[in-house]
Amino acid sequence: MAIEILMPKLGLTMTAGTVLGWLKDEGDSVEVQEPLLEIETEKLSYTVESPADGTLLKKLAEAGEKYPVSSVLGYIGESGAAIPDANAETVPEAARRAEIEAKAPEPEFSPQRLETPAAVGRVFITPVAKKLAAGMGIDYRQIKGTGPNGRIVKADVLAFKAPREDVCAAEPSFTDTQTQSAGTLIPYAGLRRAVGETMLNVWKTVPMVTHQVSIGVSKLLELRETINEGIADKAERVTIGELFLKLTAAALTSMPIMNSSLTDEGIVLHGRVHLGMATALDSGLIVPVIRDACSKGLLEISREAKELAARARSGALTPDDVHGGTFTVSNLGGYGSVDYFSPIINPNQAAILGVGRITDMVVPVGGEAAVRPMIGLSLTYDHRIVDGATAAEFIKKLMKLMENPVRALL
Repeated sequence: MAIEILMPKLGLTMTAGTVLGWLKDEGDSVEVQEPLLEIETEKLSYTVESPADGTLLKKLAEAGEKYPVSSVLGYIGESGAAIPDANAETVPEAARRAEIEAKAPEPEFSPQRLETPAAVGRVFITPVAKKLAAGMGIDYRQIKGTGPNGRIVKADVLAFKAPREDVCAAEPSFTDTQTQSAGTLIPYAGLRRAVGETMLNVWKTVPMVTHQVSIGVSKLLELRETINEGIADKAERVTIGELFLKLTAAALTSMPIMNSSLTDEGIVLHGRVHLGMATALDSGLIVPVIRDACSKGLLEISREAKELAARARSGALTPDDVHGGTFTVSNLGGYGSVDYFSPIINPNQAAILGVGRITDMVVPVGGEAAVRPMIGLSLTYDHRIVDGATAAEFIKKLMKLMENPVRALL
């Protein structure tokens, strides 16, 4: 009996995944939970494991193609077992999209779009090849595909030589008011698109308010120096950002409403603080989660934050690493260019804390002007859950902890 290898659902919002490549060949013997193929979602990479012992009977999924959740990617079973006929569920999403696009009328010419003699009828192309063609400025409809059923693959794009003389001759003459170059097209896809659509949805549906304040960090800097004294290894040194994670977790334990979510049944006060830390990548933004941050010591939070950030940059995060956050901290202070900003709340969270840079400022101290290191904090909250007075009280608790940060470590 052949057993299906399915596209897994990694998180509530996942609808499809892209196959990066197979780790086994047809006919190879595999054991249950042995890695079979690698996939990529809009947020992370993941290794699909074998659902059973047996032989890899058939690989239906192709590298570079996108498949909906629960699509059959291949079959495992005893050698010689019968394989069901491929059905519509196993057809790549990209192929179905190409059929729809082929039936749609072509848009009218605009100066930003270069029209060239194109192939008539359907044009099948893998997402990877389409992205590469866009980046190289090639009209993929001119390319002859060598993949299955004539599909254009990455190698076809790389081997294609565009007839530049003919293309240039076919270009329309632009007036001074028209754009003379379409520039470089960056595909709006993957993590970048996922982040963009999520933020747009939150912006449209959540009534967000942001409070901003400058707070002195002299005590915090002194504590960091004391903790890091004599530690030469940078990987073992505690950063200001990690101290803020610890202080935020401590403040959240005393104000459960800030660590909550709005559901159809009502407001859920989370009993544990799962702290998200916004991490910038070249392809977008991802938020790995430090679980039970309220019960972890500073050094444990520091090590875990560094590890999660490194795994985020290398694409090694797992679904568990990015799901279940109850509050998020977004720290732009390290860039040295941002004092305040208005962070957008992560879905299903009551608030997010934005941390700006530390800079020396002239402030009144005992009736006299003095220079003190200050930091800008921006708290954005969901006004359906949190009132302005409650948000102000939360910031006040953070200020007190920053004035006496040792209390957060006890």
